[in-house]
Amino acid sequence: MRWGLSMLLAGLLTGSALAGSNADPVHTSAEQRDISAVYSALMQRSDVFKSLGRGQNQCWAIADTTINIDDMNPAVAPDTQLKPPGNDPRPFQEALADFNARKYQREALTHSSSSQYVMVTPEEASAFRASRTSATAGAGGKRYSSCGGITYFSEVYFSSHRTAALVYMLNWCGNLCGHGEWVYLEKRDEHWALRSGQEGIVSGARPF
Repeated sequence: MRWGLSMLLAGLLTGSALAGSNADPVHTSAEQRDISAVYSALMQRSDVFKSLGRGQNQCWAIADTTINIDDMNPAVAPDTQLKPPGNDPRPFQEALADFNARKYQREALTHSSSSQYVMVTPEEASAFRASRTSATAGAGGKRYSSCGGITYFSEVYFSSHRTAALVYMLNWCGNLCGHGEWVYLEKRDEHWALRSGQEGIVSGARPF
């Protein structure tokens, strides 16, 4: 089976907020395009997704709900792993302020029905994790037993003009198998480019 990365990237958009007040705004179409483009940039540079190219039959799951600071284990803020670029730290600081304002929120990710990656609900993700950490796997774990692992994203935290962004990405495949990192990106000529990023000290990072 051909695993279509571009098909998934075209479909990854954020939905309504799952935590916070009822006044949380709905993302505009421009914001949605930037959010999707940020996730796309992360996946294109990830070794996990690079390995799932044409001719690969391996499955990989993606959590359809973003994680917040409480879900990270260990819980790390962006500025504990990253430093702002020396030439202009202001966009980084603005994105950091957005993180501090929304770090307890979660959002649902919607996706294209043609995506060839497996998008899993929180319940399915929990069953999948249990299948990798216990002797007995539930129905959800068995359903995705062929998947090599699961990726979790945080929300995308933007600078005031959406020219810079911070996002957390965790790839997990079992006990003592996974890594998570905060990444800083900047928008250049309408394209999102990674400016910094460091794998968390996480040979063993766990989602919850």
